[in-house]
Amino acid sequence: MFNHRHYVPILKWKMGEYQALSRLAAPVKDRITPLVEIPPVGFDFETQTNKESADDHLGDFGKRLKSKWQARPCFVDLKHLPAATRCAGGRHCVDVLFQTARAEGCAAIPVVSFANDAAFLAAVATVARQDRRGVCLRLSLPDFDRLNLQADIENLLRSMADGYGECDLVVDLGTPTYVPIAIMVTIMQTLMARVPMLNQWRTVTIAGTSFPNSVANIAAPYQLLPRHEWQAYRAFIATLGHETRIPTFGDYVVAHPDLVELDMRMIKPFAKLRYTITDHWHVARGTPVRTHGFGQYQQMCATLVRLPYFSGRAFSAGDAYIEDCAAGTATTGNLSTWVWVSTNRHLTKVVDDLAIAHGLSIAAE
Repeated sequence: MFNHRHYVPILKWKMGEYQALSRLAAPVKDRITPLVEIPPVGFDFETQTNKESADDHLGDFGKRLKSKWQARPCFVDLKHLPAATRCAGGRHCVDVLFQTARAEGCAAIPVVSFANDAAFLAAVATVARQDRRGVCLRLSLPDFDRLNLQADIENLLRSMADGYGECDLVVDLGTPTYVPIAIMVTIMQTLMARVPMLNQWRTVTIAGTSFPNSVANIAAPYQLLPRHEWQAYRAFIATLGHETRIPTFGDYVVAHPDLVELDMRMIKPFAKLRYTITDHWHVARGTPVRTHGFGQYQQMCATLVRLPYFSGRAFSAGDAYIEDCAAGTATTGNLSTWVWVSTNRHLTKVVDDLAIAHGLSIAAE
């Protein structure tokens, strides 16, 4: 159970992201319930086959979750796995994944949506009965066009939970046009007014992002990109009365929601450093790492640490790594390194932003 003082980041369950979670300070972890998305089984473009079986893909989830997040609650969404995905013996992937989490004593809560088929929902209902942690319903913008939204929600959840009090709600805006902010605030007000039984849900989160799907056009050495989702959220909650339930803030950290399977033989990834500051992201873009190497990150970090908004090494593990890289005392790593560095910084910064916005002291709680 959490309220608007909490934070729900939506993360892909990949190495950079789960390393970012594991390296957070304990007080920051205590203010986060991540919604982790299981990525699809990787595809080998050379052999034109999947890199592994569904069992291999999902089999170590519980052990890894325990290692990186211990027994803290998290939402788990399998939306990126094709509906027909099955494991050995015809077992549903939902059954297999949550069994691995259960075996490790992890507090994983399944995510459902109107996009899930009957077999998926039946598997989640079985998990919910076994684990007794309820479920999380993820609504997208098109769902609010349903003529009988409340009845549809109740029909969807009936087999999984005993009422709204056992359900978490995430209203996922995706990647809307946040500007003008005033118009976006009106949209958010309208959506929340359409949520049935707003005060009865276990938790209510509103999430979305304005992070671009590509930073290829970022001008060197860096640009500041506005965090429109954070600006819109602050403007939205400022309109709410004292008796109105305030939704929890969620975002897609420093990434775009879309998952694209890339043939790494054909692309030339650029060095990029993403650093979250108040109301903006500092995004630095270098040159292709295959031809120019990762050494360029040292200069990118050196430029950042000289700027007035660099928080210093004590702020987060990501900040410490940036400072050490700038000084030449940490390696320049690989692409996964800079995902965890950027994500760890972002998670810590948002928790800090929320504490300031709500007049809280993390240390005092």
